[in-house]
Amino acid sequence: MNRVSLWQLLGASSLALSGYAVPAGAQDGPGTEGLENIIVTARRVEERVQDVPISITVHSQEQLTRQNVVNSADLAAFTPSLSANNNFGNENSSFAIRGFVQDLGTLPSVGVYFADVVAPRGVSNGSFPVGDGAGPGSFFDLRNVQVLKGPQGTLFGRNTTGGAVLLVPERPTHEFGGYVQASAGNLDMQRLQGVVNAPLGERAALRLGVDRQTRDGYVDNTSGVGPGDFGDVDYSAYRASLVLELTPEIENYAILSYSESETNGVFGKLVAADAAVGLGFFAAEQLADQEANNEDFYDARQDLADPASELEQWQLVNTTTWQVADDIAFKNIISYAELTNDLRSAMFGTAFITPAIGTLLPSYRVG
Repeated sequence: MNRVSLWQLLGASSLALSGYAVPAGAQDGPGTEGLENIIVTARRVEERVQDVPISITVHSQEQLTRQNVVNSADLAAFTPSLSANNNFGNENSSFAIRGFVQDLGTLPSVGVYFADVVAPRGVSNGSFPVGDGAGPGSFFDLRNVQVLKGPQGTLFGRNTTGGAVLLVPERPTHEFGGYVQASAGNLDMQRLQGVVNAPLGERAALRLGVDRQTRDGYVDNTSGVGPGDFGDVDYSAYRASLVLELTPEIENYAILSYSESETNGVFGKLVAADAAVGLGFFAAEQLADQEANNEDFYDARQDLADPASELEQWQLVNTTTWQVADDIAFKNIISYAELTNDLRSAMFGTAFITPAIGTLLPSYRVG
């Protein structure tokens, strides 16, 4: 459920560091971090990034971790030409590349792919764009993230007129290992990640991962109705992948991922009103009261008793590869995914509640 906001509050902090963009024909040089070792799948095959004849930006997992990328807005903050619309929360964001924006009621212009398969995403209705497949829990234990700029319809199909974002997960290997990472930050942020990689005999390997993060909201709700803050974080993500070498020439690679997020969501903030038009009188009264109470930039009011942003999704990807010869391979990819989204959000950042008439501006709900 959702509401169209008059003005969207900005996040408490933002990333301003830039990743490295790799244009076609780029050569090694200072700061390129060894381009000859960067392997991408921008053309559906593994090849060196400098051999790809398109504009592409590649971020390794090390870079994502160093920049604390946990959602689409974080990724867009340090990727040239990439922007993210997260007006309705990070669970319901959409990407835009070079001005190709997803308008209300239209399909995405930038596709998001996980393990060569389009990531699960909601259907945009006439009021707001729904999640584009790069929601909470998508940016952990990845080999890299590739941002392809320009139309990609030939290899990636529809909804890629602006470009595509490829999330490439780490594959299981035949070496036992793993890692555990714990972090903390302001607003009581806590995050825990863990990954285990284990060989299962000579022809199989298993990889298990989990990512869990919580954080208090950066917007204080001063209306006394509903939760005390908004813009919070509370998600869990799980991933299991298995590689089976059925024969020396045939390999099966399966990935099962699941994530869930449940927060108070976001809402708009009332910043101006014309007292002579419609309900502007009530809005002007609220603005005067906000000023009298010295409410600051991150204070806002809303009138919904049970706002929430809930997202649950899971996806199964199975890839079978038959290496017929050194230069010939057949690959079959099948996938099934489900996404459930429920958004209930205050529409205009108002709190027009009286005992006699109740709420004057009803909330907008999408299930």
